[in-house]
Amino acid sequence: MSLLPARLDDGDSLSPRQVDKARRMRAGAELEVYRHALESRVLAEIDRLDTQAIGDVSRAALDEEVNLLDYGLARAGQSAAKAALVARHVERLANINDRRISRRFGE
Repeated sequence: MSLLPARLDDGDSLSPRQVDKARRMRAGAELEVYRHALESRVLAEIDRLDTQAIGDVSRAALDEEVNLLDYGLARAGQSAAKAALVARHVERLANINDRRISRRFGE
């Protein structure tokens, strides 16, 4: 059964050649619609997987940045200079992670 509206059972108004051409055109259109639906499903699944991967890599990067911050602040104690050094290293790690993630998944 076709999803397209063309009716081909009206033999009186169409010549056999026209009916044959209409059937071929309908088959081609159905194939095009099928290919489009399949391609759309593929693209949707790729997007879903990419989104999941971006979430995973973002969580991993954040975990590592927070771990470095916690470790550094524990080592810095009350020293403002050490806390500033920790902040610089955490910011560098965050920038590296951001660039890597952007390079891998695009922006």
